[in-house]
Amino acid sequence: MKKIWHSMLCGGALAALLCTPALAAGEGDFSLVVNGEPVSFTDALPQLRENRSFLPMAATFQALGYEDGTITWDNDARTVTAEKDGVTLLLAIGKQEIKVTGPEGEETIPTDVAPYIDPASDRTYIPVGLVADALDYNVGWDGNTATVMIDDVDAILEANTATYAWMDRYMEYGRKYTQDACQVTGGYQMELTAESAAEDGTLEEGCFTCKGDYTMLQSLKALQFDTDMVLSTSAPSQGTTSLDVDAAMRMNLETGKLYFQSEALSGMMGAEQTDSWYLMNLKSTMDGLYGSGYYQELMALAYQENDGGFGEALALSLREFTPASPDMTTKDMLQLYNQLFSDEAFQKSGSSYVSSSQWDGVDLTFTVFTTGGNQVSGYAMELSANDPSGLSMVMTASMKNDKMEMNMELHGMGMDMTMTMDGAYRRTSTKPAGTPPAGAEVVDVMELLLSMVSETGV
Repeated sequence: MKKIWHSMLCGGALAALLCTPALAAGEGDFSLVVNGEPVSFTDALPQLRENRSFLPMAATFQALGYEDGTITWDNDARTVTAEKDGVTLLLAIGKQEIKVTGPEGEETIPTDVAPYIDPASDRTYIPVGLVADALDYNVGWDGNTATVMIDDVDAILEANTATYAWMDRYMEYGRKYTQDACQVTGGYQMELTAESAAEDGTLEEGCFTCKGDYTMLQSLKALQFDTDMVLSTSAPSQGTTSLDVDAAMRMNLETGKLYFQSEALSGMMGAEQTDSWYLMNLKSTMDGLYGSGYYQELMALAYQENDGGFGEALALSLREFTPASPDMTTKDMLQLYNQLFSDEAFQKSGSSYVSSSQWDGVDLTFTVFTTGGNQVSGYAMELSANDPSGLSMVMTASMKNDKMEMNMELHGMGMDMTMTMDGAYRRTSTKPAGTPPAGAEVVDVMELLLSMVSETGV
């Protein structure tokens, strides 16, 4: 989602008042925002070169908090260095590498572009995105506003004064459902109505429903889900049809491998062996889309959320965040978290504590139930959103006395959908199976698709 308000930048006006000949970043090939604040340049402008964003090194590192004297130039070696918090960065003009020296030693990072000296300004320019990545900063690019965003997450977190005692208590409450194996039994129902074209070309309202019961076993390392459901469709011109469907899912959360089986659906598709399991490697897919190690980082975040406090989970989440626009930097995301989850956000209401937030057409209320004192006994969440297209959504979820309930409604654009789900939790000594039974046939979905493409030539 995009924010509906935009910041007004006043750097140029301020510079004029101070009688200083400053050049706003927006006057170059692109703009720069550091830690949520726009940066202006006095004698050299941002440049696009070799499909990379280049910035004057001295001005950029000063904006990142590097003090005078920590940025040095070696004319003989034609190198520039910057030092902060015990970490030294070294770049050589014309050389495609970045050297980072810190407490853990020296690392040389190869790059596909090199720093250069701009003859017009006699300033050293650096590939800002590559350098920021080397320093573990969050980096984002907004093509709509031609803006580079660089966020020093450590600096942003250091300036954060919010506390999260209530969220720490909530997470401690939630650990009893994740640290040991847990069994969940319940039911679900979904109903979708939408207009469709009948055989005579007229519009009629059709309805699709799905309902069933399920049993789920979960732990931090595996997930096992089994269900029997009834699928049905109805329309005035076609009547009603129903189908009983069995489905099973197994997932090894450590390897990222998801297995799915449904004898009923396999039979409908004409499969020769209907008890086959279909494999999707989510780890491989995510790493391919977002870079090597992405899945492990995602799982590390999930484990940290269960092992540590909310502040630690929040820090990990912010480090994985990619700034989307000058109005949605890491600093803005932290502000949104604080509006809903900081201690200051919660207000006492009877024996409960309630936090409410509104942002860009989304209303979110989070309630923590207590048994008296500071002991958390459950939670409730309500989210409602309205889109300019006319689509609206309301979702509620709650957990109390080991009972989970969830409801969702979606309306608009000729469609209405309602979904409900409930579940009763209890600890169990039975560990979830993260893989199919031994000896079962496993079909890799990606290999199957590649085989089908090869055979059809599509």
